[in-house]
Amino acid sequence: MRTPTCSNCGRIIPADDVNVARDVAFCRPCNLAYPLSTLASGLALDHTVDLHQPPPGCWHRPTGMGAVAGASHRSLLMALPLLGVALFWNGIVSIFVSLALASTLHLLGLPVPDWFPAPRMNGETMGTGMTVFLWLFLTPFIVIGLGMIGAFLSSIAGKTEVRVDRGVVAIATGIGPICRNRRFQASDLKEIRIEEHPSKSNNGGSQKQIVAELRNGKSIRFGSMLRDKRRGFLAAAAEKIIRDQNSVAPLHQAS
Repeated sequence: MRTPTCSNCGRIIPADDVNVARDVAFCRPCNLAYPLSTLASGLALDHTVDLHQPPPGCWHRPTGMGAVAGASHRSLLMALPLLGVALFWNGIVSIFVSLALASTLHLLGLPVPDWFPAPRMNGETMGTGMTVFLWLFLTPFIVIGLGMIGAFLSSIAGKTEVRVDRGVVAIATGIGPICRNRRFQASDLKEIRIEEHPSKSNNGGSQKQIVAELRNGKSIRFGSMLRDKRRGFLAAAAEKIIRDQNSVAPLHQAS
């Protein structure tokens, strides 16, 4: 469990000002109350964020009936390794896909291009059963390869945006116009926070993401591909533009 720390002043919140039962940690100098679960599992937001001076790779602009804040996924440090792994993986998989495709065309009585591998295995022409088995066997490898290509393209041209318009929040993640959109009413938002969890890999690192928790108990997670500074800006900007839309006090602040 992390030591509760105020994101506004950086002071450690003493145990006397922590109420585990009510999930509250109170910073007396700043007169701010935080959800204890947020401080324990992740990073608090920077509520002093200046929307008019976003960091490089981020943006904020008002719209007719709301505002939009976003951040780019662009990162050469991620793109280059992803490109290398994707080329290696898909290069190997493509050999077996070509074999399966050649066998499929042969079974359908269609001409097979000369540069395709011969549809043979163990010296014999592949039958229908072996061809179907090969496609089924290759399916997860093809999906993983496509995921690698998608991750590479996202690290080049991907983005995450939070748009608030007429009381509706839309979180869009994708590449250009091809985005996954998740919507909810601004009034349904309980809090926005940044969570940090140990990475699933064995490198001892951690994985961070933005979490929008709704009052019905559901959570929307996004921003895992963003750099720390961009993620921090987007989370704080999203909280601010939604709060402005609701015309209420900050979601974390005590009344």
